[in-house]
Amino acid sequence: MDFIEDNDKTRSICRKLAPPLVSLMSSNPEIQYIAIKNINLILQKRSEIFRKGEEMKVFFCNFNDPLYVKLEKLEIMIRLVDLKTVDQFLHETKEYAQGLDVPFVRKAVSAIGRCAIKLDKAADK
Repeated sequence: MDFIEDNDKTRSICRKLAPPLVSLMSSNPEIQYIAIKNINLILQKRSEIFRKGEEMKVFFCNFNDPLYVKLEKLEIMIRLVDLKTVDQFLHETKEYAQGLDVPFVRKAVSAIGRCAIKLDKAADK
């Protein structure tokens, strides 16, 4: 996509990439992990692939997700959070921070701090 000069074509391709990637999130944990790692890499290059408010819910952690999947989902949510979705993000990470899984609780609290650094205007929340 770096070699495509037409911006409309690039946007069209980005919009077509999101649904297949999101559909992999309903697979078993091993497939989810591979999909999440690749989504993370794609987001580093093309952050416009996901319409942030709509796709963030797909990355919410389930109680039965393995820790390695939860941690990667949290990373994606940090990448996707913006001023429109910060309340949703904070509500979800607050739930994670009240859990029993100590390593995940630490990462959830850290994610809230990273969100505050990323979004200055939302730091008070």
